[in-house]
Amino acid sequence: MRPLIGIPCRAGVRGQEKRPVYHGNQAYVHAVENAGGVPILIPFMEDPASLHALLPRLDGILLPGGIDVHPYRYNAEVHEAVREVDPQLDELELTLADWAWQNDVPVLGICRGMQLLNVSRGGTLYQDLPSQYPSDIAHSNREQSRGALVHEINVIPESRMHQILGETVIVVNSLHHQSVNDLGEGLVVSGAAPDGVIELIESPERSFVLAVQCHPEEMYREYPIWSRLFTAFVNACVERMSDQLETIEVMLPSKVS
Repeated sequence: MRPLIGIPCRAGVRGQEKRPVYHGNQAYVHAVENAGGVPILIPFMEDPASLHALLPRLDGILLPGGIDVHPYRYNAEVHEAVREVDPQLDELELTLADWAWQNDVPVLGICRGMQLLNVSRGGTLYQDLPSQYPSDIAHSNREQSRGALVHEINVIPESRMHQILGETVIVVNSLHHQSVNDLGEGLVVSGAAPDGVIELIESPERSFVLAVQCHPEEMYREYPIWSRLFTAFVNACVERMSDQLETIEVMLPSKVS
């Protein structure tokens, strides 16, 4: 059996008639599927009971990239450089992150997903790196292709991320104008850019909670190091699924001969 991995998707509009739609980046879906998982897109649902009916069936959560997390989620005033926000999306993803943390469900956060994960644990963000964390490194490179490699990351030796990636220095794409500031509870840094911007975080308290500021879903086909990350994530989801099935089997009554 293949694990079911939830990926929250955004709400938007399409066409001249502004028809309401839910949507997400296909690259996340294909990265999960390529690694052996079954991606399940999760929209915002009006009835919370609908979401809570789905959660126990999931074996993992991928928190994807996207728009800015609203600063009120970490008790900050809104900076003038904050771009598009969506309180409903924040609510959905924070619910997913909290549920996964409480139930030790594997989580992989990517870009916004890393920031959201940090906020869910009580951490804060730099709302705009160019103005709040000046650096010679350009972290937002939207004029380049999404897979373009632009700067290095120093991976902390013996971290979980180092065990998976197998390298202490890696070169990544970079498409973000925000980043982790104060770390959330239970999270540690496992890698940073040369200017000190946090690029990798993880939790030693959970079976698999890892997050990256770059976009591995845009690099894994060309650079196998990122396939290892998705494979490790899906394998953790398989272990979770197997543990759940064993628990169910133990709880089932024995057959009477």
